[in-house]
Amino acid sequence: MSNLQEKIQAKEDAIAECRDEIKALRREVKTSKDAKSTKKLDSKKKQLLKLEEQLHKLELQATDKQENKEIALGTSKLNYLDPRISVAWCKKWGVGVEKVYNKSQREKFAWAIDMADEDFVF
Repeated sequence: MSNLQEKIQAKEDAIAECRDEIKALRREVKTSKDAKSTKKLDSKKKQLLKLEEQLHKLELQATDKQENKEIALGTSKLNYLDPRISVAWCKKWGVGVEKVYNKSQREKFAWAIDMADEDFVF
């Protein structure tokens, strides 16, 4: 998590630096009014937008990571769902069992993979 926080902090620093550069370029455009400094200003504004988008994505990643710490995503599939139902669904819709169960789970549920066909009814 600290690595992600470091990335967020670095992105915030880059945004602050970019804003400072934009302010300086605006002053330059007002005084010189040439096309070159106007182009620089436009490119810096685009860069600022990209940096803000990247910061937003990083913040979303941090939020998702924090929220997913409390959830065991595979628990209900393993403990509460009959593997024959999952295998039958996979066979019915043409989804590989590898997409649902990892190797150790496939070895554990080999009996269900052999037993269930696409018409299995629980």
